Amino acid sequence: MIKLNKIGSVLILILLAACSGNYNYNNVDYDIIDINELEDSLINSIIKPYRDSITYNLDKVIGYSDDIYSITDYGVKNFNSTLGNLVANIIFVQADSIFFDNYNKNIDFVLQNYGGIRSSLLKGDVKLTDAYKILPFENEIVVLEISKEVFNEMIDFLKNEDLPHPFQGFKIVNDKVILNEYTKKNDNYLIATNDYLLSGGDNMFFLKGNSKTYWLGYSLRDAFIDYIIKNKNLSSKIDDRFIK
Repeated sequence: MIKLNKIGSVLILILLAACSGNYNYNNVDYDIIDINELEDSLINSIIKPYRDSITYNLDKVIGYSDDIYSITDYGVKNFNSTLGNLVANIIFVQADSIFFDNYNKNIDFVLQNYGGIRSSLLKGDVKLTDAYKILPFENEIVVLEISKEVFNEMIDFLKNEDLPHPFQGFKIVNDKVILNEYTKKNDNYLIATNDYLLSGGDNMFFLKGNSKTYWLGYSLRDAFIDYIIKNKNLSSKIDDRFIK
C-alpha cells in the first residue's frame, strides 16, 4: 500500500484537475490551504501557478465599503445591526429580482439567521475574500409561502431572541408589527430565507409550516457578490426596523 503525504495528495489533485478537459474552473470555491512540509522545488514549481491564481481571485476588488459594518453593533433598544441590515437588504433586492423573473411575483419579506454571518465588513475596498468570510456557508436562497399564523410565530420568535436575526420587509416597534399596505392585503406571505432555516436551523421550526417552497438555485454569497459588483458602494445603518 502506498501512503501519500500532504504534498503528494495535493499534487495528485492538481494533476487530475489539469488533465480533465471538461473541468470548469469558473465554478471553483477558492481557498488557500497551508502545507507544513519540507519544501520541494519541483512540487512548488507545479503548485505555484494554481496558488497564485487562487490568491489573485480572492484578492480581486469588487466594491467599496463606506464604513465598518458589523453584526454585533446592535443596541438594546434599536435591536438591529449595520451588517445584518445590509445582508437582509441585499438578499431582498437580489432574491426579489430572480423570483419575479421566474414566477412573476414579488417577495414580501426576508429572514436571515444571525449565526450565518461570520465576519465584519471593514471600511475600504471590498474583496472577493470578504464575501467568503462574511457568508462562509453554502446556503441557498429559498422563497417560502407562509400563512399569517406562521408569520405571527416568526414575530414571537424574533421578539424572544437574545440576538437580532436580520430581516427586511416589516418592522417591529414596541411589540407592534408594521406592514406596508400592499402586504396587508395578502392572504399568505412570500418570505426569502435560506435552506438551513428551512430545515429548522437555529430553532426556526416554524418555517417548516410553509405551504410551498420555491428553490432559486442562488446562494446567499452569490447574491451578496452580485449586488456588490453591480452597485459598487456599500452603505448601511442601524434603523427603526426593530425597536424594543
